[in-house]
Amino acid sequence: MSGGERQAGDGHWARAATPGITPRVSVLMTIYNAGPYLRRSIESLLRQSFGDWELIAVENGSNDNSASILASYEDRRIGAFFLRANIGRTPALRYAFQQARGEYIAVLDADDVTQPERLCRQVEHLDAHPEVVLLGTWADYIDADNEIIGAWTPPTDAAALLTSMASENPIVHSSAMYRAAIARDVGGYPEDWPYSQDYGLWLKLLARGAPGMLPERLTQFRILSSSVTRSRKHELDVAHDLLRAMIDAGHELNLCDEGRRRNREEVAIARLRYAAALAKSRRLTEGVRTAWRALVTDPIAVVNNRITRGLFWRLRE
Repeated sequence: MSGGERQAGDGHWARAATPGITPRVSVLMTIYNAGPYLRRSIESLLRQSFGDWELIAVENGSNDNSASILASYEDRRIGAFFLRANIGRTPALRYAFQQARGEYIAVLDADDVTQPERLCRQVEHLDAHPEVVLLGTWADYIDADNEIIGAWTPPTDAAALLTSMASENPIVHSSAMYRAAIARDVGGYPEDWPYSQDYGLWLKLLARGAPGMLPERLTQFRILSSSVTRSRKHELDVAHDLLRAMIDAGHELNLCDEGRRRNREEVAIARLRYAAALAKSRRLTEGVRTAWRALVTDPIAVVNNRITRGLFWRLRE
């Protein structure tokens, strides 16, 4: 190993970013088989107009060329952590989170792209608005060929953004920047959320302060058909994670009447999705029980939501 490399335990090794210097921003990146996109992602960070950052890049046991791509960078702001086996998305994020030294933490997934002004704009906003604990940006959706295929433009008003949080996660993970000290106080990414760990952290952060949203498309979020959350194999776990997220949102957010109404409907929809996933997994009795609970708990939301209406009209055709 070179002088900048060290054993990180459990067969892992690391090349730490410049020691002894505390950056304003720590950028978290977890990497798993991201070879076709990783270099573009890292290069987008290197092109930032704001230079006071460190990258905490956790190579999560890939079996493609991701590790060699990451190892090829010699920028002293890049901390590279190489895991010999995949430990899962949430444990890898928590591992990266534990290495972060910055006042603010940002996220950049290994297949996403950040625009040159992103970190600058977000640091300026958080410096000027101490009440904001979590800040996102608008985003473009891109495909495997880097073509823009859509846009994500959630509300920018704090109250409207909080209401939106009641029924969905409006803050794209690769657009997020949040206050490190508060995130540590609330425990970081919840370790028992395998897929919606970002939403789980957002809910805990918003118990401590306000959300924010910059009306600029400062992130490019890649949509891939091979995404874990789109895989049939993981459908049941994803559906369960989403149901828990919606229930927690209703409990933890200080919602207005409209927010509570939307949350009730989304909980009902999430229960129906989970029931369907249970049925597909040949756990029919549990599926029927879950669907029945949704109906008994909130019959209006079950009957009067887009999923039920869609099923009804398909049956009529």
